[in-house]
Amino acid sequence: MKWINRLIISILTIVILLLAFYNPKKINLDGNWETKKIVIDGKKIYPDALAKFISIAPEIVINNWSKSISIPVNRENIEVHLEYLEAKKPNYKIKLSSSEKSLNGIFDVKIDTSDIQPKSYTVDVELKSHKTLISFQKHVIIQPWNPGRHRRGTPY
Repeated sequence: MKWINRLIISILTIVILLLAFYNPKKINLDGNWETKKIVIDGKKIYPDALAKFISIAPEIVINNWSKSISIPVNRENIEVHLEYLEAKKPNYKIKLSSSEKSLNGIFDVKIDTSDIQPKSYTVDVELKSHKTLISFQKHVIIQPWNPGRHRRGTPY
């Protein structure tokens, strides 16, 4: 009985340490992104002549749960299946598959992060293949940490 308790405690310790210090090497692009530029098969889709008058950019939606990207093209969304490929840190690659021929294949991913203010930054992402370029960005604001209310009987 004593060795079963030690085995269970050691397995739980290993699992807790693994979860605490595990660092996945993959990128996370999940969320809603503001479109900067879309060029499909050498043809510039966005920004077009109408974009000069409208200040709201279309959104690219990346869903990691369903592994898909929704790209706005000509007032309709093209659904693209997304697959992350193993790569070294500076050279990320993803594989896209869609009904649009120019959105099929392996794309190079370039990620650039720039600080705007002490607690906010901008993430710029480019997906580039031969004649296709999709560029989008996201502004991220880091919320300050608010400690919980003090409760009687607790040390802090």
